[in-house]
Amino acid sequence: MARWATFIHRQGDPDAAWLVVDAGNYVDRQGTGGCSNKCQFMVTSYKDLHYDVLNLGRQEAWMGYETLRAMLDTIKGTQFVSANLLDLKTKKPLAKPYVIKNYGTMRVAVIGLLNEGDFPKGTTLLDTTRLMIQPHLQAAKKYIPALARKVDAVVLICELPSAALDTLLKVVPDIDLVISTGALRSGETPTMVGKTRIVGSGSSGYAGHYAMLEFNPSWGDSIGFRQYQDALSDTYDEKGEWADRQAAFNAAPPPSPKPASTAPKPLNVKTPPPTTRNSKQG
Repeated sequence: MARWATFIHRQGDPDAAWLVVDAGNYVDRQGTGGCSNKCQFMVTSYKDLHYDVLNLGRQEAWMGYETLRAMLDTIKGTQFVSANLLDLKTKKPLAKPYVIKNYGTMRVAVIGLLNEGDFPKGTTLLDTTRLMIQPHLQAAKKYIPALARKVDAVVLICELPSAALDTLLKVVPDIDLVISTGALRSGETPTMVGKTRIVGSGSSGYAGHYAMLEFNPSWGDSIGFRQYQDALSDTYDEKGEWADRQAAFNAAPPPSPKPASTAPKPLNVKTPPPTTRNSKQG
């Protein structure tokens, strides 16, 4: 986490319009659900690193309705998205299906999707009394074509495997960039499907990434793309606030075991990692 914070600090360009996102699976799940100490450290670190948009991935959905609701209500300044994780009672998305970021000369839509294949019928990993997963293709067809008419670029953050993305992008081609934790065909190497560029999110946060996407009206729907990535090795070890936070977290004693009958407490945010960093430059 400390190395990632250093990466963000070093790469930050004050002349660029930054969009910082995570495609999902940034928390760990306690055996009985809920948000662990590590989970709390992660989501509050995102807030303090000024992340713009976080997708709700498989591991976030595992935490359960009450914990997710608490996290969405308490982490201010960072927006969560998921177009196909629905509240079972209302049939509406639990988080925002998408957000639109306005950079003055450019408007970017960021939409999030879960892979319903990760939640087979009868699974115990989803709170099916309060949550449901809508098929990702159904949600994409509902939102993305209309979004594409409103903005200059559509960014999808998700954990869809390569085969699912191939099908999705044939049906809904109006996506400029996909960042997926599940696209394993090319790993972290960018690939193209039609006019859509797909980027893998890396391995458990041990690599730093950013991409420059340049838009020019004279290019029509073409986009200039340049990616940078680096292994977060000890070259990113720096003393300072984030190193101190990491050391304090690592030194903290593990929480006392709870009785089996005690329900996990919802997320309790005080203050204080991400996997991917991507930028849009207008």
